Amino acid sequence: MDKEYDFLIYKRGNDTKEAKSIELKLPNEMTCKEFKTICIRMAHALGYHESSVREAFGQIEDTYNEVVEFIKEQNEIG
Repeated sequence: MDKEYDFLIYKRGNDTKEAKSIELKLPNEMTCKEFKTICIRMAHALGYHESSVREAFGQIEDTYNEVVEFIKEQNEIG
């Protein structure tokens, strides 16, 4: 296991054509604000609509383009 990072992992329990597993590598010393951003990114990666994510998390300080770039990076890795 990587000692410099923590991991946030989502695994689907059913058969689907969507992603079976999404894994985000997180820095060990994150603030709550940074963790909220990661949770928002995970929601986007899971396919939740932008309006649903904004409703659930409130004000999102990340710009939409940063989230899109993050998702693209994750797709290239996985």
